[in-house]
Amino acid sequence: MKKYLLYIVFILFPIAGFAQVVRQGDSFVEVSEIEGKVTFLKEIASKNSVSQDANYKILKDWAIINYGKDPFISSVRHDTQNKEFIAKSRIELLLPANSKGVREKMIMRYRINGFIFQDKCVLEITGISYLYENAKNDKLLPRVIRAEDFITDKAIEVDDNLKEFRVNTRKSTLFFLNQIAEDFERKFGY
Repeated sequence: MKKYLLYIVFILFPIAGFAQVVRQGDSFVEVSEIEGKVTFLKEIASKNSVSQDANYKILKDWAIINYGKDPFISSVRHDTQNKEFIAKSRIELLLPANSKGVREKMIMRYRINGFIFQDKCVLEITGISYLYENAKNDKLLPRVIRAEDFITDKAIEVDDNLKEFRVNTRKSTLFFLNQIAEDFERKFGY
């Protein structure tokens, strides 16, 4: 029994070491991976003055406002029993100007899960991929690019002619995700 417990501890320890859990009031500043997938986690305290069901209602309302209005851009699904939502969405990112003064655009697709866990409200953003519209003209990049291959520390370290493009994509991604996180905190009154 002790042997199995020890194995479980050693398996779970590296997962916690690579996950960046952003707490209330903090921003995403790095790109972390969990089990090989780029994942962003945001935790805030749920409202103590209301029930868990009322906190879930706030979470659900936030999801409907942000992901339930335009079915051509996003979709949202709710699970009242587990007090969670799952949404899939996309957004056009305008990247910072590169060294030539050109501002590229990328379409970012992502999945966002929101759930109530004990006394916390958690957002998990994962499944990120990019659609590069100029892939027809620029044969250096595939049309669809996974975040794991493009914005991680390992990908940024590669020194080639796409490095600036990867860095700018990472900056825009972090900026957008921080906007989502701030809006999420405001909905809960923080």
